[in-house]
Amino acid sequence: MKTYYGWHIVAISVLALSLAIGGSIQAFGLFVLPVSQEFHLTRAQVNTGAILFNVGMAVVGPVLGRILDRHSAKRMMMISAVLFGVSMVALGVSQNVWLSAAIIAVPLAAAAVGCGTVTSPTLVARWFTAYRGRAMAIAMMGVSLGPVVVVPLISLLIEAVGWRQSLVIAGACIGGILFLLALLVRERPGPHDVEVRSGGASGDEAAHEAGDGTPLLSMGELLRLPQFWTISLSVALAFGIMQVVIVSLVPYGQGEGLPLTQAASLISMYGGSALVGSLLLAWMGDRFDRLALLVVLMVLFALAGTSLLLATSYPLMLACTGAFGVIGGMITPAFLALLADRFGAASFGTANGTASFLSTIISAGCIRAAGEMFDRTGDYELTFLSIGAIGLLAAVMMLATNPLSRSPIRKETSISA
Repeated sequence: MKTYYGWHIVAISVLALSLAIGGSIQAFGLFVLPVSQEFHLTRAQVNTGAILFNVGMAVVGPVLGRILDRHSAKRMMMISAVLFGVSMVALGVSQNVWLSAAIIAVPLAAAAVGCGTVTSPTLVARWFTAYRGRAMAIAMMGVSLGPVVVVPLISLLIEAVGWRQSLVIAGACIGGILFLLALLVRERPGPHDVEVRSGGASGDEAAHEAGDGTPLLSMGELLRLPQFWTISLSVALAFGIMQVVIVSLVPYGQGEGLPLTQAASLISMYGGSALVGSLLLAWMGDRFDRLALLVVLMVLFALAGTSLLLATSYPLMLACTGAFGVIGGMITPAFLALLADRFGAASFGTANGTASFLSTIISAGCIRAAGEMFDRTGDYELTFLSIGAIGLLAAVMMLATNPLSRSPIRKETSISA
């Protein structure tokens, strides 16, 4: 039987996300020391580049998401691939710190969004309805594969040819591969593309051909929907928790007496566990109501984060970090699938881009607050307790979402989540 082309889109998304994210923000730490030494910058000054990248992604996310709902995803990916390669090469040859900061904040951030973080889930949302949760979970595995595959390759390249040459080579290679992947993209299912469910039953062909039967929402219409705010703010709080734990794991481990190598292995444990979580959701994501699943995940996320208070030995830290990673790996694809269910594939780019903006801003605030808590108390006890409280607040906000309405923009019965 002919393979549904939507699964090819999922494979393209996995590769695009691993390359775009793994080759940019996830590889950022590899360049901190060599860049700080060459330009005589402090560690904090170099780390500002990561903040600029995230702010840039937050700003361009809603804009590119809106464009994506109205124009070609293939064309956006092709342009973004070229922009990604050019930006990396420009960083490799730049001799000016301010120019490098501008490149990171604008063209590189926009390219990462256009190649992966907005485009890939939007394409998956267009191609799937019955298996949307499973497809989204597999596609988002690309984010977890970046640290496992792309980052080690770039580190070897830096050791072999230096950081400047590695940026040029990586930019040319990643940009070229992303461009080739874009050529394989098809915008949405045609009349002969039918998503087959278990038992051989097919999805609604008319819904596929039109996306999923939902109209294109304007930004104003989207922002006036209470469900958008309860879902997006809830997950934004969860993402804030995630970022706080990720940036705190290594210093927390070192504060508990772990050597740097063991403390750094906690990050690897998180990445591997998140990959397991994505696989787990791929198996179970379409068997349960996504709203109820996310409420449960938020509660477990709060408990897993707070459990780090009890992790005073290396094995316990690994266990708690692993549990936290599994849940974190499930939350992102479950959220994206729910976003598509509630607001429609036609408006998914706008909804995802706007939600990404909220998540980035709230995450930055959470990271800043966590730093202030540590500075004032000298330990992470208040930070981890706050994580528990924020996680429970996120669960309550998600629970406040109307569970009876599959989509606030249409009344007809939709395919069950």
